[in-house]
Amino acid sequence: MSELHSDRPYKCKVDIALPSSIYAKHLRDVLSVDGELGNKIVKSFSVVSTMEYGDDDDNVGYDDDDDVLRILRIEFAAVDAKMLRVAVSTTYDMITVALKCFQEFT
Repeated sequence: MSELHSDRPYKCKVDIALPSSIYAKHLRDVLSVDGELGNKIVKSFSVVSTMEYGDDDDNVGYDDDDDVLRILRIEFAAVDAKMLRVAVSTTYDMITVALKCFQEFT
């Protein structure tokens, strides 16, 4: 999240647990296509390990070590609270649509 400077004091981090690393990577790719208009908000996307949470029970039943990388992390930084709220809300709407598509085509 190197792009997030102190001139954007309003920050939010959202972690979304997904069934596999493939889902996490696909969702990251889908959401990161469009950049933000203007420079009032910055978003960064990364796929992180479930091990960061220290809960090994989340990984029970997974044979592939790659599947521990199944958390999509989205970090937001904004110049004001309203811009942050709008960006997070819009992102959740896009996540809902993407997950419905994944569900429909798998």
